[in-house]
Amino acid sequence: MTVEIELLSRKESYAWNEIVGKSPDGTLFHLWDWLEILERHSKTRLSPVLVKRDGAPLGVIPLFFQKKGIIRMVFSPPPRGGLFYLGPVLVDEWKDRQDKREADYLDFHKAVEDYVATELRPDYTRISLPPGLTDPRPYGWSGYTVEPLYDYITDLTKGEDHLLSSLPKKQRQGVNRTIKKGVTIESGGKDALSAVLDLMEIRYEQQQKAVSMSRQYLMDIFDKFGDNMTILTAVYNGEIITGMIDLHYRSEVLSWIGNPKPRVTDGISPNALITWEGVRLACKGGFRSYVTLSAAGNERLHEYYSSKFEPKLATRFAVKKSSFTAGVLEKGYTCIVKPLKGKFQGAAGNGE
Repeated sequence: MTVEIELLSRKESYAWNEIVGKSPDGTLFHLWDWLEILERHSKTRLSPVLVKRDGAPLGVIPLFFQKKGIIRMVFSPPPRGGLFYLGPVLVDEWKDRQDKREADYLDFHKAVEDYVATELRPDYTRISLPPGLTDPRPYGWSGYTVEPLYDYITDLTKGEDHLLSSLPKKQRQGVNRTIKKGVTIESGGKDALSAVLDLMEIRYEQQQKAVSMSRQYLMDIFDKFGDNMTILTAVYNGEIITGMIDLHYRSEVLSWIGNPKPRVTDGISPNALITWEGVRLACKGGFRSYVTLSAAGNERLHEYYSSKFEPKLATRFAVKKSSFTAGVLEKGYTCIVKPLKGKFQGAAGNGE
């Protein structure tokens, strides 16, 4: 059996999207147009890898290469894209044969590892596996560190009435009080997206942080994937006070970005109301699940409003491998540079 790597071009994007569309591992973020936009705005170089065995596809993986100084890095997904996962998409040929699936997976993984080692030669690699690919073992066997990550998944098939009644009394009262005080939720397009980004930039500035995604990146995503977006804003006394951007693909809705803390303190809960409206619209649209991405971290249990809707805790995985030099630099940045940077920014913000 011959296993080989092929790098696809835009003229072959239909073949890429076909694999993504048929695989349970495929996500909206894997589609060719999203990857091209991501490459352009992340200042990386995309390698759209197709793995074939005896001419038949085993799967694809988008790898993003970046070099900073002497350090060579490979990501999937790259930073500054607002994506919590990307990674491999495997052809699901053997639905009922675990041994066959594992054999395909191992052949795919070995081919990708050989390509990365010989062609990209990274000092640092980080890959976040998509939710459908729940087996990180080949990466562990290849020397990667495996990290579990968590999402909340709300079952929308229970219906809108059940989900509302499942909210604790305090949260239901907060939603009703917010509505009675005149907060309305509106659905919009590009202007609404811009308004949400304005609010996020203000909130990040208050926290002495920088927004990692560029405005133009999100505008370009809207131009290509606006039909996959639900952009909601909360309006109070004629002013947009908060907002959020959900994504929908196949049977699920993803709570993606937004919900900046409003400046209004009139005893209202606009973020609770807008989250409920997102869930309600997803139910109405016939979607089966509402996913709050990366909201169930080890240190923040039960702090997210979406945890009130009887969600299922879902586990996915990120894997990482680094050389000694890259590991030392990463640890130095995480433990020294980043905390000092935050301290200096905080001092500047306090006028010291």
